[in-house]
Amino acid sequence: MEPRSAPARPIPVLETITRVLERENRPMHAREIHSSAEELLGKPLLWKSVKGILFNYAQGETPRFLRVSRGLYKLTAEHRCDLQT
Repeated sequence: MEPRSAPARPIPVLETITRVLERENRPMHAREIHSSAEELLGKPLLWKSVKGILFNYAQGETPRFLRVSRGLYKLTAEHRCDLQT
């Protein structure tokens, strides 16, 4: 009996979105974030995944993203320094 291979690592959508907003250093529309994240990863991402991450992480006591207006997001100041390359 052969050992099973480890399951594929899920695409780090949250990390990718954060990197996109960090690199652009400006508020971006959700569709623009989606497109840039796909370009950065080199593979397609589900629109609903990107939209869900933006919505969920723009809430709570320490949100990662700030919803500037409908469909427009930016990285909060507290999370700007979290990324290293």
